[in-house]
Amino acid sequence: MRVIMSENKSDKPSRGRHAAGAHHSDAVPSQPAPVVPQVPPVVPPVQPTAAMPAQARPTRPPKGQEPPLRYASDQVFQPLGGMRPVDMGQAAPVRERRHKPLKILGITFGVIIALLLVAYAGVALYFTDRFMPNSTIGDIDVSLMSAGDAEKVLSDSIKDYALSIDGQGFTLKLSATDAGLSIDENKVVHDMLSDMNPWAWPFELRETHDETAKLVATYNGTGLEDAIRTAVASFNEGATQPTNAAISYDDAQAAFVVQPEAVGTALDADAVIKAADDAVAGLDPQVKLTSEQLLKPTVLSTDPKLTAAADSANTMIKANLVLNMAGTPAGTVDASLVSQWVKLADDLTVTLDEDALTAWVGELAAACNTIGTQRTYTRPDGKTFTVAGGTYGWAVDEGSLLTLVKNAVANGTADSIDIPCTQTGDAYNGAGKQDWGNRYVDVDLSEQHARFYDASGAVIWESDIITGKPDGEHDTPSGVYMVNAMASPSKLIGYNGNEKIYETEVQYWMPFVGNYIGFHDADWQPAFGGTLYADGAGSHGCVNLPPSLAASLYGMLSSGDTVVVHW
Repeated sequence: MRVIMSENKSDKPSRGRHAAGAHHSDAVPSQPAPVVPQVPPVVPPVQPTAAMPAQARPTRPPKGQEPPLRYASDQVFQPLGGMRPVDMGQAAPVRERRHKPLKILGITFGVIIALLLVAYAGVALYFTDRFMPNSTIGDIDVSLMSAGDAEKVLSDSIKDYALSIDGQGFTLKLSATDAGLSIDENKVVHDMLSDMNPWAWPFELRETHDETAKLVATYNGTGLEDAIRTAVASFNEGATQPTNAAISYDDAQAAFVVQPEAVGTALDADAVIKAADDAVAGLDPQVKLTSEQLLKPTVLSTDPKLTAAADSANTMIKANLVLNMAGTPAGTVDASLVSQWVKLADDLTVTLDEDALTAWVGELAAACNTIGTQRTYTRPDGKTFTVAGGTYGWAVDEGSLLTLVKNAVANGTADSIDIPCTQTGDAYNGAGKQDWGNRYVDVDLSEQHARFYDASGAVIWESDIITGKPDGEHDTPSGVYMVNAMASPSKLIGYNGNEKIYETEVQYWMPFVGNYIGFHDADWQPAFGGTLYADGAGSHGCVNLPPSLAASLYGMLSSGDTVVVHW
């Protein structure tokens, strides 16, 4: 066997793999070492010297990982002395070989990540100008379309667009031209794409994108609205308008109850226009009108204010008044009548319709007033006459009556009361009938004769007379009057404007028309009665009497006595 000698000039024998130069990078054997059987050496325990630093102390490899040692066959094994520190730099190649696979794995993973990022960015860039899958605009599928393609599709969809509105008995058809419809395709598509995030495409791909709401149609709003409003207005002329819930008087219950609201068939033009706008915005060709587009009542029966109003109204109708004229019933105020005056205000409070109440008071007054009205009566001698005009009679105080009734209604008063009057008569028998008592002076212009009846209807005085000239200017006025003064003597002065036309002394003056027409003595008249009044002897309107009979009448007559002048 050959002994392999070290190239080191030192003749000291090698100590195997633990020799000083065993791992040195320059130690290259001149010839390959022969393979010899490996025999585990017997190595005495190494006792580290005190001078050896701890970090340089040799360590035993783990059991089973000891490196094999090769020795020359003729080498004599001797116990090793103190171990020299191992150069830690010489162990680096071993650690480098151990971590190299991890480095390769890291590089491979980095390359994969880089490729994934490139792919992710590529897809994101692809969808920056393109719609995501499952994207629709109305009935148009724009999935994966570019912006330009989507714009063209939208533009083409307008060409044959028409809108049909029907339902609830209403029908209207409008073309795109009628609606003045046009679309800003670029803006619409831009707004739609901005609603999608291309960098979030993994999530966006799983979503459904309905972009109909972004389809904003621009059109001649005035033209479309005018067309719809005109059609709806025409339709509503024959339709039933909605009615609000209210309170009404129920005759059967004799009380106010809540009357429910009703929708009717009239259309709400604004609601129809909104439905049309929504359809045009989404290029929907048809609008189906439902009850949602009908005009709605604004007050519902469920409003608690209506119940409160009914309760308040029922308090008002408790009033029950009997209104009398000289003890004769002339009118009544009851629940049925008051119900016509109850008015529901805008705030659902109950008020009294003062216009309606005032109108009723006026009607009652007109029915009760007799001054100047036409009245028919029968004279004690059996003759019947009709007379109109004059200042005598009944006159209702409308203001006082209005206040009286209003307060009675507010308080629910039940009573029998007299109608307040500004002027009263001797009797009241209703409109068109005699409203004076049996005591009165009857002046018959046709007979030219006057009679004074007492309370029993007996004639207590009478005389032929001369009345005014029947020339339209000096006629004695017909009507029912009252004696308003008594004077003896008196001076009668007549004027035509500011010009005095006569001045006459009389002994007995009993006026009944103001202070210018009345009874008086006329000693200048040679005779009385007949047709003298028309034959030139007529007065200026007064009733001329013989002096003696004028004197007797003056002694019987009193202020306030009734005078009836008639033909």
